[in-house]
Amino acid sequence: MHGALIAGALVLGLVAGGCARYVSVGTDTVGPGYVTGGGEWNGGGGITVVARIFERGGATVVCGAWTTDIQPVMDMGVNDEVIEIGSIYAAGTRLVMNLGFMARVPYADNITGEQAGCVASPVPWRAEFAETGPRVRIPRVVFPADGGDKHSGGGGSPLIFRETTRPDIVR
Repeated sequence: MHGALIAGALVLGLVAGGCARYVSVGTDTVGPGYVTGGGEWNGGGGITVVARIFERGGATVVCGAWTTDIQPVMDMGVNDEVIEIGSIYAAGTRLVMNLGFMARVPYADNITGEQAGCVASPVPWRAEFAETGPRVRIPRVVFPADGGDKHSGGGGSPLIFRETTRPDIVR
């Protein structure tokens, strides 16, 4: 467990120290072609991310949106921090890290038609990206219990976010 706490702190430190900045290329409408990813909190509820990739003038464009389902109040204050450590991969290549460019949308069983934020990846388009499509990756994060602030799971329990299969919310 101690190793997980250190790993979580290291990941957050790397993100805070070296946040990736991407060039916005507008918005997209969530619909066919979007894949779902994300994870769940140990106290219940989770974060669902939808993303798609495509080629535009030789560049790789990454679009996405995210939402949260019902979750304990203690988790709500750190959802943005978890989104910032997420990445989008295709064909084993990380296209973007820090999903903070994505639009946050209200939770619904179907978010088709919502707006997604889009950025140009620094990785040029490769045909294999179309074959594999995007994959959302968010590492396991542990926020240690430390006396009741926004990172405390209450009752001395840490908050733990782990990547899991999420319901498909694009139809």
